[in-house]
Amino acid sequence: MRYSYIWAFLAVAALPAHAQTLAEQLSERPNISFEEWQALTDGRTVVYQIDGQTFGYEAYRTNSNRVLFQTNTGYCDSGTWAMQGPAFCFEWEESGLDCFLHKELNGAIYVIGVVDGQPTEQIQKVARISDIPISCGPARLSRLLPGESP
Repeated sequence: MRYSYIWAFLAVAALPAHAQTLAEQLSERPNISFEEWQALTDGRTVVYQIDGQTFGYEAYRTNSNRVLFQTNTGYCDSGTWAMQGPAFCFEWEESGLDCFLHKELNGAIYVIGVVDGQPTEQIQKVARISDIPISCGPARLSRLLPGESP
C-alpha cells in the first residue's frame, strides 16, 4: 500500500509545474515567412476568429500588397501590408498601423498582435483561407430581412 502512495507522488511530481498557455506555446514556434504567407493568401480571403468566434475577413488582392478588412459587424477598412522585421504590418486608411506575427501550431495558423516590437496576448486564429471575395459599401437591400435596417 505504501508503494502506491510513492508511485502516485512520483507521477504527480513528473507533471510540468503548469500547462503552457497558447501564447507561451506560440512564442516557441518560428514565424511564418513573407513568402509562405503570400503564397497562402495572394488573391484569397482569410477568416479570423477570436475565442472561437468569427472576428473578421481579410481579402488580399492578387499580386499586390493591397488588402481589404471587414469585421463580422460590417465595419470595413482598406490598406496595404508590408514586413517590418519579422512582423506583418498593415497600414489601414481609417484605423492606422497594426502589426502581427504569424505562427503555425498543431496544423493551425495563429496571428499574434505586436506593439512596439513585442508580442502581445492578443491572439487570433485563422479559421480558414478561401477564394470567396468580400466587398465593402452600402448594404444591399436584397440582403435585408423584413424589419432590418441598413
